[in-house]
Amino acid sequence: MAEQAQPIQVQPEYKLPPEAYYDQAWLEKEELQIFGGSWLFAGLVSEVAEAGSYKSVKAGLNQLVIVRDKHGDLNAFHNICRHRGAQLVQGTGKCGALVCPYHKWTYGLDGKMRGVARREEYGDLDAEKLGLHRASVSTWMGLMFVHGHQDPTMTLSEWLAGIDVALGVFAVEKLQLLKSHSFTFDANWKLYIENHIDWLHLWYVHAESLAALKHEDGEVEQYGRHWVSYDPVKDEHRLAFENSHSLPEIPHLKQQDARYRETGAHFVFPNLPIFTGSSFFVTADLVPLNPEKTQMNINVLGIPGGDADAFLDIFNAITKDEDAVIVENIQKNMRSKYFSVGPIAHTYEKAISDFHDNYLELIQ
Repeated sequence: MAEQAQPIQVQPEYKLPPEAYYDQAWLEKEELQIFGGSWLFAGLVSEVAEAGSYKSVKAGLNQLVIVRDKHGDLNAFHNICRHRGAQLVQGTGKCGALVCPYHKWTYGLDGKMRGVARREEYGDLDAEKLGLHRASVSTWMGLMFVHGHQDPTMTLSEWLAGIDVALGVFAVEKLQLLKSHSFTFDANWKLYIENHIDWLHLWYVHAESLAALKHEDGEVEQYGRHWVSYDPVKDEHRLAFENSHSLPEIPHLKQQDARYRETGAHFVFPNLPIFTGSSFFVTADLVPLNPEKTQMNINVLGIPGGDADAFLDIFNAITKDEDAVIVENIQKNMRSKYFSVGPIAHTYEKAISDFHDNYLELIQ
């Protein structure tokens, strides 16, 4: 009998040069091509629940405002007055109209021009042509995403294809925001993503904090640009692990497959790590402040009644005190002429190579 050909294992590669992690020109390209060309997490639908409520967000080089109109629909506009370009609003709030603080040009919640102070000064104005520039906003199980273009080449559903179903069981719209928190770390945002999707580091960086998990039995799945994983608890630690939760269990997960109650670490391209478990769903989007400094914005969602502060302490002990510290460690070497990345693991680090492929496809 003829021997069957063995499948060829493609060696994953680290494909970005060191300057991609410290050069301002690279960050400017990312702002334009990556963040400006992607659907980006923008917060929780509950933040703009009432008519007139708004939230300002950044999408690459674009400053946007999400606002709920009187019909209950969400709209997204470029947060730019059509007169002299001032931002109309900042942060979150509630209003009956969007009024520019500079010269009081006024826009409805539908983006249409409604009024101009000292109208006689301007001669003929075509109000139809002076409405706010539209962007796009869409939602997925209680989470908001924005895109700087009015007509993106992909809908949010197409962008999330696969991972939307894979994580849909968590039904975040049924959960409540328990805690929000932000911190910064001195490293490029991509290093954190690479660490987040690197399975190999779990045994070493988290040797004590995740010692109860059986990493060799972990499940990892990729959906296009996105990534889902579950890390099961060792049998001998199961009882202690289940009794250690500081938040109440999520009722609608109890009837689902057991994998959804394991520790989950997921990734929505380009910059949204997600963490899940039997009692929590955490978003942790990454915002580059400069090429070597990043802000992580954390939302802890779950069922009220537990100790959200205790949960956040445990969460930060891993993400902030271990993950952020190790990527800061790498960042310190990035500018050295001796810095390079050697061979990466076929299985446990493959996701990094795939992340680079998706990143390069957009940035080029």
